[in-house]
Amino acid sequence: RERAVAEAVSRHLLRQGAGVLSRLRKHSDAWPFDAPVDPVAHECRDYYTIVTSPMDLGTVSSKLASGQYPSFWHFVSDVQTTFDNAMLYNPPTHPIHKKASRLASLFRERASRLLSPVANTLSGYAADPWPVACAHVLRSLLLREGSWPFLEPVDAHALGIPDYHEVIKRPMDLGTVARTLQEGRYPHAGEMAFEVRLVVENAMMYNP
Repeated sequence: RERAVAEAVSRHLLRQGAGVLSRLRKHSDAWPFDAPVDPVAHECRDYYTIVTSPMDLGTVSSKLASGQYPSFWHFVSDVQTTFDNAMLYNPPTHPIHKKASRLASLFRERASRLLSPVANTLSGYAADPWPVACAHVLRSLLLREGSWPFLEPVDAHALGIPDYHEVIKRPMDLGTVARTLQEGRYPHAGEMAFEVRLVVENAMMYNP
């Protein structure tokens, strides 16, 4: 039963995500991200040397339409990668970087809203309200063997990785997530889910 519910939720979120993506592509800032980067036409011949996981909103739309995403989070990851790549390649003062930053924030806000009613629906399967249920899940993550690299913010100086904050534009760690949850600063479960996912994606993005 739990697996059937999870699959139904994923299908529902992907359908809703298609609407979010469609509106995002119509945003005035979205035009640079709607097709793959052409290093010759865009005069950025080193682009694919720096950006090793290229992605764009047009490709995301095609993958979504053809059912290539096994879960909502795979879809979210590709959209976020589109904007992360733009912010990685272009310095903070560049207009493309600024557009990517604005759209990333907008997408995160809209996508996290999709998760809120789902969390409320799923709360019927649990006895606890969502903050308590999330605290239980987070505690299990914190106590897992191998979680220690993700418990506190990355200290780029101590670890000898001075380029960390150039590559990772939205650093996050499980300790920060726990404190934010404890202080009651998550408006809903979806926002916490996004930040936990961000911890994992940042680690995979920076480490080959």
